[in-house]
Amino acid sequence: MSALPVTVEQIDAEWLTAALRERYPGIAVTNVVRDDALQGTGTKVRVRVEYDAAGRRANLPATLIVKGGFSAHRELMYDVYELEARFYGSLAPQLGMRVPECYYAGFDATRRQGIVILEDLDARGVRFCRVQRPLEFAEARAQLEQLARLHAYAWPGSANAAPAWARPHDPLPEGADGAYQRGQLVPEVYAHYMGLPRGAAVSRLFHDRERMEAAMERLRVLDRESQRCLLHTDPHLGNLYFDADGAAGVLDWQSVRVGPWAHDVCYQLVSSLDIADRPRWEDPLLKAYLEALRRHGVTPPSFDDAFEAYRLHHVYGLYYWLVNPVEFQIEVNNCAIAPRFAAAALDHGTFEALLGHA
Repeated sequence: MSALPVTVEQIDAEWLTAALRERYPGIAVTNVVRDDALQGTGTKVRVRVEYDAAGRRANLPATLIVKGGFSAHRELMYDVYELEARFYGSLAPQLGMRVPECYYAGFDATRRQGIVILEDLDARGVRFCRVQRPLEFAEARAQLEQLARLHAYAWPGSANAAPAWARPHDPLPEGADGAYQRGQLVPEVYAHYMGLPRGAAVSRLFHDRERMEAAMERLRVLDRESQRCLLHTDPHLGNLYFDADGAAGVLDWQSVRVGPWAHDVCYQLVSSLDIADRPRWEDPLLKAYLEALRRHGVTPPSFDDAFEAYRLHHVYGLYYWLVNPVEFQIEVNNCAIAPRFAAAALDHGTFEALLGHA
């Protein structure tokens, strides 16, 4: 296999041929047109591909998505590219979840690059979820079913173990691993975010940087004491989709970790529901998730214990949507999601429960 490309221009017919031959021996790509490139944590490049006769017989698609590190922050963000390649290369086939078809997955620590070649979901008409359209009840339940399937796979006591490369999830890492996470708590940095529209969209109680830091530190302690399973860690609306048949699917597997189930469930449920719907729907949806765990062969926690874990995790989503750089999410998205977590935290006394005082 030739070296992984590190620029969009290096995604050419020769490299695509070598990559696709790992799964489809003998095929050849005869022409490539690089279409639009969507920048983010990882860059997604749509390519239009022509094949030789062997490639056509293999029914390879006319468009593909090449995703990896093709921007200035590639070396800094290498870990997430490697994680996604590992997920698609070894874990996804075992989970039975609805995820994009993967045609190639590889990573190179020396070049600090990881790449996956995925199906172009637009080509088969999926509906991508968006912040501006919160989920309906049945849609939220279907997405929680996907999380239950993921969580049950390596639930403590199950036949499967989480892969060694899936590191423990830490809400606020220390040292070099937490340079970004803790850097957002530097007083002038935090004040900058509170001065943006998202800051005006939440209660002034959440402008208290020291209180936020203390709550996040407490969550770290509780998470270390919690039962651990496989996590997506970032299942917000932008990473969810629905197929034409209504089946729920999940995107962007760049942050697979092991940690408490409540992280994923709280993050997805609160971020994906309208503020008016969440108080009415969170109890039945949480019960539906627990029942899904049972169907997948594990013994879930009691509803009371589950709800307590769920409400404590509101602080995580609130913090990270309040300090989300606009390079990761445009401001209108931050302004939509941060208040959903803020309202949930106020409704459930999250900070009071974490800190033991008002």
